[in-house]
Amino acid sequence: MCRMDKLAILAVLLVTCAGTSHAQDVAESAAATSNSSAATRAVQPSTMLIATPAQDNKSAYMVVPDGPSQQKTNRKDFEDNAGPNAGKLLLRSTPSGADIFINDRLVGRTPLLMVIAPGKYTIRMRGTRQDSGSKVVGLMPKETQTVAITLKERYPSSIIIH
Repeated sequence: MCRMDKLAILAVLLVTCAGTSHAQDVAESAAATSNSSAATRAVQPSTMLIATPAQDNKSAYMVVPDGPSQQKTNRKDFEDNAGPNAGKLLLRSTPSGADIFINDRLVGRTPLLMVIAPGKYTIRMRGTRQDSGSKVVGLMPKETQTVAITLKERYPSSIIIH
């Protein structure tokens, strides 16, 4: 039996036995019977970690993330640190629905109103079929500023054949 066949069998056995204490025994016995068992015996792992899916997940292969999304966390971080002299940024794009990055941190999709601390920020927007656009914005205390970026199409929406 070739080495790839043995690895495939080992993988099937590990998936079948995942979640049981028997998985470690299966892995060790498969390693002991393979041609490379001498190398396997020389380097024995102390523990074997088997990934288990989340409890409320319906799929054994897709793990449901815990907590809020990264964009909500980033937006909340900006807003929590805004302070008493916070300014407001109204972020818009043409077409709307572009991802918004403030200082390279994803904060949401356009249109979006953010309460943010005064300062200098790099605003970048990226659409699904559009090029990204960016602007550097200086926000003064208690100022409201509108940032509008027009995204040009990267890929044509229609093709004309002559």
